[in-house]
Amino acid sequence: MQNLGNLLDLLLSAKIDFVLIGGFASVIHGSSMVTHDLDICILFDPEHVEQIRECLRPYHPKHRMTPKRLSFLDYPGDLSNLKNLYLETDLGVLDIVGNIDGVGSFKQVSKNAMKIEIYGKKCKVISIDDLIASKKSIGRDKDLAVVRQLEAIKKG
Repeated sequence: MQNLGNLLDLLLSAKIDFVLIGGFASVIHGSSMVTHDLDICILFDPEHVEQIRECLRPYHPKHRMTPKRLSFLDYPGDLSNLKNLYLETDLGVLDIVGNIDGVGSFKQVSKNAMKIEIYGKKCKVISIDDLIASKKSIGRDKDLAVVRQLEAIKKG
């Protein structure tokens, strides 16, 4: 059962340094898009990845892009070469990236991010301009539909 709100609250409570991106960020900016996963951008280093691993431990995180659905708690052992993680947890799907097409690295995304309060905690959310740039670079029909909504919202 998906509970993306609880998944987001869990990550915020663990004080993980991330920027909320993707569908949740689109909704925060005013899009009517429906999302079925939580997307975040982090600095991919062993310390941050281990922090996420510990945070998700009780929720049985598994790699959703591997045929055997390997446990994220055990695999990979070496966290130094990771660039993206696509996980399935008891709370829902979590996609974690270190670089956003059309925008850049976590540091760039974080620098431009806005800070809002969600569930009584501070959360960094990708800026509307970076979100538009990212969605344009992906170029899928559903992303371009969100771009049109976000550009209309910007014009206000």
